[in-house]
Amino acid sequence: MTYKKRLYSLYLLVSSLLLLSSSCQHKQSQHQTDLDNLYAFKRTTVQKDSISKKYEAAVAALLQSKDQPREEVDRLLDRMRWSSNTNAFFALSDLAEKQAVKQKDYTRLADIYENIAVFYHDNQQLDSVYAYYLKAERFYGKSGDSLGLAENIYYQARLLYEVGFHKESENKLYQALKLLKKTPDHPIHIEANQLKTFYTTDLFNNPQALQTMLETYETLKKDEGRYATLPEKKYNMAMSNLLGNIALYYEELNQLEKAETFALQALEYYHKSSAPKQLFAHLHTTYHLTRYQQGKEEDIIARLLESYEIYNKLNHPFYSVDICGHIADIYLDLGQRSASLHWLKKAYDLTDENNLYTKKKAILQKLLLFHADQQTAELIKEFVDLSALLEDTHLETKGKFAKIEYNSFLLEQENETLKQKIYLIYLSAFIVIGSLLFFLLWFRLKSKNRELIHTNSEKSKNERILNLLIENNTIENDTILKERNRIAKDLHDGVINSIFTLRFNTQLLEIPNKTLKSMLVDELVNLENTIREISHSFSQKNRFQNKSFENLLSELVNKQKNKNKTVFSFSIENQLCLEQLTTLQKVNIYQIIQEAFQNVNKHAQASSCQLRVYTDAYHLYFEVKDNGLGIGKSIHRGIGLTNMKERAELIDAVLQIHSNPKQGTTILLQLDN
Repeated sequence: MTYKKRLYSLYLLVSSLLLLSSSCQHKQSQHQTDLDNLYAFKRTTVQKDSISKKYEAAVAALLQSKDQPREEVDRLLDRMRWSSNTNAFFALSDLAEKQAVKQKDYTRLADIYENIAVFYHDNQQLDSVYAYYLKAERFYGKSGDSLGLAENIYYQARLLYEVGFHKESENKLYQALKLLKKTPDHPIHIEANQLKTFYTTDLFNNPQALQTMLETYETLKKDEGRYATLPEKKYNMAMSNLLGNIALYYEELNQLEKAETFALQALEYYHKSSAPKQLFAHLHTTYHLTRYQQGKEEDIIARLLESYEIYNKLNHPFYSVDICGHIADIYLDLGQRSASLHWLKKAYDLTDENNLYTKKKAILQKLLLFHADQQTAELIKEFVDLSALLEDTHLETKGKFAKIEYNSFLLEQENETLKQKIYLIYLSAFIVIGSLLFFLLWFRLKSKNRELIHTNSEKSKNERILNLLIENNTIENDTILKERNRIAKDLHDGVINSIFTLRFNTQLLEIPNKTLKSMLVDELVNLENTIREISHSFSQKNRFQNKSFENLLSELVNKQKNKNKTVFSFSIENQLCLEQLTTLQKVNIYQIIQEAFQNVNKHAQASSCQLRVYTDAYHLYFEVKDNGLGIGKSIHRGIGLTNMKERAELIDAVLQIHSNPKQGTTILLQLDN
């Protein structure tokens, strides 16, 4: 039964360990919405250098320090992604990545990859931006952070829209919106709803786009004054941007008064925010163009030049080209063709210098439409070449993004496959090791079980032998006693009576020598008394019964021999009677003493060993004491010692073992007296 219980316990242990290993989870960081990236703007070289200068010393000190707290690493990484110091940024991102990998913190790892994507985005390396956004997406998925994943997918959609992949961008955006379904007032949801409307090219036939914008405005308006969704500065920036987009929609629908109203509101929110000048230039342009189209703006060129100067100062040629186009159109409306051509050529030069091929194509179309007399053949050839170049560039960029996404997918699949293989290897190794341990324990328990059976068998045989010895000794004593009684009876009834008769007759004899007669009678009396004493001594049973168990113990002591030539001795307290012991007690006491002698013979290397039997007022003691090596801490491991304790318990006795290394061993058996 004990053997089966141990196997069952081992089975439970292995099962628990397997369950524990399969359910182990690592603690993940808490993702925070990246509002700086959500409302990001392009920084000038001067601004980027200023950020580098501000944080470079702190980054260098952190990289050289042994103490590199993750909070400080993440804080500096968040600042340095907007800097111009590439080496410092990537040294910091490498450190953060190693920490996150070591801790298996997938949320933090995803945040780090998004920071790298932002750095590349600020430097217009758009293929690298997409690659790192995809890496971040994979780890947000592994961490189970649905809001972090939704934010990441929104950034991918925004990037794809920026490079002209509108259909791919739309697919990504709807993935993000699905994840954000239960959080309509989340900042990402608000921005995603605006991006969703940008895919609509015909507002007249799709009024739902403008309705979505107005619903988003109402949602954001509820947070004004509470600022639960966004902090106040970010709220004002988000609201001014949203109102500016609504104004553009109304302008496209030719509802110019509403467009002007929303543009003016947008400017009011802008002045309450800390938004960059770039946003002011957008709103400023929209507001004055709507007024111009209503005939309310007399000095429109001066207003547009204000925006143009802001874009130039911020190094935003993309938007500068738009302003050039607006000015050219206004001059053309005013009939000033030379001034219009001047601004179109300025726009053309900007697109050519900055490789803005899509805008360059639009400028060429305007030149061909409104200024066909200016080197028409060359313009047409350039327009055709540019169209082909744009198509090739578009296909090449699309191919790069598709390849990046495919490679990311393959990498993810390989990682999952590798993870499964590693898990199977670990599981297989654990099962094999567990099986080996189970088999070894089973084999050991089986061997112990065989040994225990053998020991019990030996113990049973020894008990039978002892019982036979005691029975034989009892029979022998009974036989001797009977024979002595018979002799005593014969002496008493026969010999003594005959002597008595002889003495009596002698006394009756009449002889002259009275002295001789008296001497003979005395001799006969002495002989009679002596024989009577012999007869009485033969009949005293108790004397021999007192010696029986004592004799057995004495014989057991005398039989002990070993290679160490240990001198065994036996002493018993005077007048001590052992026959009060029951047969069960005698058997078990004999076996305990015999086992103690065997241990002395095998292990003690003692020069002397004594068996002493004595009593006090309450107890009877059997003490086996040697001067050998001692048995130290191993006293609870041997089967023999265990059996001795079990035998003591069987007869309600107390067994005490006292031993110290090289100071001998004392085994004391205590019974109630």
